[in-house]
Amino acid sequence: MSELLKTVVKTLENLKLTDIIIYDFRQFSPLFDYVVLATGSNERQVSASVHHLREQTAPYPISMKVEGAEEGRWILFDLGDILVNVMHKEERTYYGLEKLFIERPRIAVE
Repeated sequence: MSELLKTVVKTLENLKLTDIIIYDFRQFSPLFDYVVLATGSNERQVSASVHHLREQTAPYPISMKVEGAEEGRWILFDLGDILVNVMHKEERTYYGLEKLFIERPRIAVE
């Protein structure tokens, strides 16, 4: 697991986000290596991930792009090789992204 990925996971865990899953796309996508899913119990918790992920990933030579930060229901972070989806629990259940990634290998969260 890369240092950036470890930092992302640790940041999500420190925010008390739940159901963190890492999917390995290295053999399947030329655009990114990993997709991370995490669940927040409310909009404030989901929205807080923007500030905390920016702060914790600042030392890395990446250009973070963020989509959906205004609503606080589903935020997508593009960290180059890592895509992070932080979702409110209702959105996570409704959209069921895990079903799309069922054939992709998962990496254990350390």
